[in-house]
Amino acid sequence: MMIDNDSFSTTSCSSASPSYQSRILNSSYEKKSPIVLALDLYLEKFNNNNKNLFKKCKEIVLSTASQICAIKINFHLFLSLSNIQILELNYLAHKLNLQCIADIKLNDIGNTNIVTVNRLQKLGFDAVIVNPFIGITEMKSLVTYAHSINFGIISLVYMSHPSSFEGYGLNIVIPSSSSSFSSSTSTGTTITANPNNNNNNNNNKENSDPNFKRNNIIPMYKLLYNYACSSSSDGIVIGATKSNIIKEISKLNDEISIYSPGFITQGASIDDTVKAGTDYFIVGRYIINSASPGETLNSIIDTIRKYKKFQYNGK
Repeated sequence: MMIDNDSFSTTSCSSASPSYQSRILNSSYEKKSPIVLALDLYLEKFNNNNKNLFKKCKEIVLSTASQICAIKINFHLFLSLSNIQILELNYLAHKLNLQCIADIKLNDIGNTNIVTVNRLQKLGFDAVIVNPFIGITEMKSLVTYAHSINFGIISLVYMSHPSSFEGYGLNIVIPSSSSSFSSSTSTGTTITANPNNNNNNNNNKENSDPNFKRNNIIPMYKLLYNYACSSSSDGIVIGATKSNIIKEISKLNDEISIYSPGFITQGASIDDTVKAGTDYFIVGRYIINSASPGETLNSIIDTIRKYKKFQYNGK
């Protein structure tokens, strides 16, 4: 099947279409499911034959479409499938009323970010996951542009892997003279490693350095969360393995959607995460490698519906 890039992008995300947030919410209501299927398939498992890989991707999407609200494609497929194959996969997803998320953790200069968003939309994507470490200025610029073409921006706040604290758990010292996070970053900050996110670890330095007492100390993930909120991002990503962080952030703001990966295969519990406040559940290998993906999805959805009856039981 051959599809013209420009005509496809116009029909999937035209200026007259609803926003990304509205589209994924509508899809989740229709399917009564907040699950985002991560298509984390390895080319090597298909003898490096991307045609077989592509065929398997389509089979999985077709067999799970009634139980999910979106698909997520990361570098597993970006570096294995052709542009036409990705376009056709997203086209299929749209026909099944699914949203398509590009997981590339975009993190570059403004011009490159804009070019990337344009190209992703032409490939049929509805949203991209961005690393807000680019700063509040570039985040606002990117989100403003993306929203002007009805494209979604999901901001990474805390990853799910065990050593993620080495980056997202760092404590940042923001000068007390700074009126906001954005102004403090332009003048410079001091970063101190704090794997346990426990400010008590800094007591010795606070006692010895009078300047330290005048500073505000926040963890990196809260800075990134602030960037996401201040730029009007469409959602944030917090690893399901960080249920305490999910709970903390969801109490701060229940309006921004939380997307969480890292279930089961990485050790996170569906029960704990849904109770903590996650809105969209990103699940990949546990479903893809299951002998019965449909039954596996039903089990996950049943657990979620225990706590989200209003949204997903049609009540």
